[in-house]
Amino acid sequence: MPGPTLKLNPAANRFLATAWICVLMAVLVLWSVRPVMAAQAPQAVADESPLQTVRLRLNWHHQFQFAGFYAAQMQGFYRDQGLKVEIQNWNPRQTPTEVLQSQQADLAVGYSTLVADFARGAPIRLVMSAFQYSPMVLLSHERITDLSEAGGKTVMHQQNMQVMNLVRQIQKLSPQPIVEVPASGRLEDFIEGKVDLYAAYMTNEPYRLKQQGVPYYILDPKSYGSQSYGDMVVTSRYFARQHSDRVQAFRDATARGWQYALDNPEAVVDYIMAHYDVVKSRGALLSEAKLSRQYVQSGNTPIGDVDVAKVKATAASARDAGLITEATYRSVEWKEFMFQPSSLTLTPQEQAFLMHNPVIRIGNDINWEPFEFVDEAGRYQGIAAEYLALFEDRLGVKFEPVKDRAWSEVVSMAKSGEVDMYSCAVGSPERQKYMRFTQPYLSFPMVLVGLKDMSYIQDYNQLNHETVAVVEGYWSEEAMRKHFPDIRILKVGSVKEGVEAVIDGRARAYSGNLGAVNYAINQHGLTGVHVIGQSEQRFELAMGVRRDSPILFSIIQKTLHSITEQERQQIFNRWIRLEVVNQLDSRQLWKLAGAVALLALFLIALAVVYRYQKKRQQAYIDQIHELTYATLIDLETMRVIKASDSFLRLTGYSRDDLADMNYLDLSTDQIDSRRQDKILTLLLEGKRWRGEVQGRKKSGQLYWVELTFSPVRDWKGEVRQVWATRVDITDRKKVERLSIEDELTGLYNRRFFNHQFPKELRRHQREKSSLCAAMLDLDYFKQINDYFGHQHGDQVLVQVADLLKIRFSRSGDYIFRMGGEEFMVVTTMPTAEVFYEHCDNLRRAVSDCAIANPEAPQGILTLSIGAVFCDPEEAFEADEIYHRVDEQLYLAKDQGRNQVCMD
Repeated sequence: MPGPTLKLNPAANRFLATAWICVLMAVLVLWSVRPVMAAQAPQAVADESPLQTVRLRLNWHHQFQFAGFYAAQMQGFYRDQGLKVEIQNWNPRQTPTEVLQSQQADLAVGYSTLVADFARGAPIRLVMSAFQYSPMVLLSHERITDLSEAGGKTVMHQQNMQVMNLVRQIQKLSPQPIVEVPASGRLEDFIEGKVDLYAAYMTNEPYRLKQQGVPYYILDPKSYGSQSYGDMVVTSRYFARQHSDRVQAFRDATARGWQYALDNPEAVVDYIMAHYDVVKSRGALLSEAKLSRQYVQSGNTPIGDVDVAKVKATAASARDAGLITEATYRSVEWKEFMFQPSSLTLTPQEQAFLMHNPVIRIGNDINWEPFEFVDEAGRYQGIAAEYLALFEDRLGVKFEPVKDRAWSEVVSMAKSGEVDMYSCAVGSPERQKYMRFTQPYLSFPMVLVGLKDMSYIQDYNQLNHETVAVVEGYWSEEAMRKHFPDIRILKVGSVKEGVEAVIDGRARAYSGNLGAVNYAINQHGLTGVHVIGQSEQRFELAMGVRRDSPILFSIIQKTLHSITEQERQQIFNRWIRLEVVNQLDSRQLWKLAGAVALLALFLIALAVVYRYQKKRQQAYIDQIHELTYATLIDLETMRVIKASDSFLRLTGYSRDDLADMNYLDLSTDQIDSRRQDKILTLLLEGKRWRGEVQGRKKSGQLYWVELTFSPVRDWKGEVRQVWATRVDITDRKKVERLSIEDELTGLYNRRFFNHQFPKELRRHQREKSSLCAAMLDLDYFKQINDYFGHQHGDQVLVQVADLLKIRFSRSGDYIFRMGGEEFMVVTTMPTAEVFYEHCDNLRRAVSDCAIANPEAPQGILTLSIGAVFCDPEEAFEADEIYHRVDEQLYLAKDQGRNQVCMD
């Protein structure tokens, strides 16, 4: 029996039907939207670029020493740069260089011995330095007043260069050998007396010792001439090349991190303690933060900044420590150690080409100085070689030169495909058949060289039916055959041989590149010749690549374009020193003057010809002047008559400024009147003078040049003017200064004292003049450091140093910081009484400053002085005088301090 049925009225049926239709439409809409939503969800994720991972290896336990990294991570500075930085723990069994070479990390923190690693060939690059100068010191259980007292002691350190340099100095002074122990990272080894000397950071271990009541003394390597950056951050050459953007981003973010850490030390300390395994207390970390500021933020130097001059000074310390040889120190191009963001972007195809072709064979000339040549040791050298060295660094491949074939043979090899590219050649029509050439990177005129008595050749056609020497296979041979077929050609094997052919009469002239000609004449001492003409043709030197290798051509062109103007100029200046050629000698002038007397018309013609010659030559003479910062000086008025644009850029002066100035005003006061008179006498005799001179720019900034004065004779043979040409050596002098100055006070350091004092003593004995020496010690200075902190103590040292500079400011005075709070003064005074009074006035001046020293007997800083006056007739050795001064200083201390004791 069927169950009951439910009957709906027509209105209800219509309502249900409409409802079902709505539900069905909703389902269909949702179903149609689902694929779109599914497709869009991953797209939203994809729009967020994934962070690029960078692995950083530390070189010590986690502490505020690495606050820049922690703060950049804490504040999201790395994330803002698209980086995810993984901070790896210290592994004492691995050096930073080993970590990078094994690719366990992308960047690593290390000590200044990294400079020596680079010099020995490690493929690393310096990215930044957390500390502008190293906080590394040696902790000692006993006070060490002389390095020889450290002989026979046990030193624990981790191959830090400053410590190694100090150990080397100790070994020279003491027959007892130092015992070196690898670093354990445990300060307890020092506390328990297991080692005598312990390598520590001034920002770290001294605070911990004070908290535990452990007495200690500090031996600071900087006081003995060993200074450098601290906590250098390095990367591998490969990573710097392939991921230049990541390295630059890391450097920028870390610098921001350090600034934040210095401004917010408590927040960063709390972050370190919360996220890392720290063995120090919060108080110790805060103390470290306070002391770190002076090392991280030094003057106006940007945080993390590194300077090649200071790196070179560090390398000098590495040489002194025996880590590298003198030959290595001189041969290394230290700028290559510095990381530079790359402007070179290669396609995947180009990168793949380099990966499969790690060696590029180049066709080069073995005898074309200064552009390229192979020296006696078999090394490929010259301008092109230096360009290719930059290429190797940027591309990570090796350029293999030909070392035993003449240029004509190299050309045959290039035509047969035995070499991949030309390193330096003119893209002549003949060569373009088998090589594709880049844009030129060097340009020189083609000139003629003849004997001194030859007249100027304004047109090569004047040498028709004459013999002209050219190097076989050079573009000059091709140009001569094409444009001057009536000139007889003498093929030679080198530029030197070509000039010699002119001297011995085998050829009337030699035709070649101006730069190569000038280099050969000066390098080989070829006399009796000069430039007598110039062609309209120029040596447009480029790199050529086989036509069947378009990818390599693209790589070479891009890399050449990435070489900066500064890099180009530096290479050029190292190899090219062009000198002005005589346009017309006196004998020619007299001959022409005789002809002029006979024919007035010929006089007019000669004037026209002379002006034409002068105009043509002036173009490349001006170029020479620009390359050498040249100025023409009137010796009577000492005014600058002419100045190159490059000299104006160098000094900041305008030509109007120079017109109203005495030339001597451009130099500093270091050139005394006696030296000026000596130079002037040489010039008036027609002799050249060359030397190093310090100049002052309009802004007041100092610079150094290697200056050459070349006298200019007038028609009477008298010298009234002089050309001054220059080579900028400011960077080199900066390196020298860094190696002899104490970084904190700006005084000379102990290293320079050891070098200079014996020389100064010999000079006084030679000139029969008195020599005065005084050693100064700041009384109870340790109490200032203990009471106010080391940063305040450093400010006091600077204040005393400034006072010394005022009191001993004559040109013959020398002031040295010997170590810690000890200073040495070497000067000359007429009598012992005058010297004693001068020292006593200095002692009183220090007391008058009323520098607070609450725990000293007098409550202020005082000074003890030991002095020695050496009579002109006395003959003493440097060590003997030093010993006498030292004895007098200890006598002053034993008698109550704040006094002068004099022998």
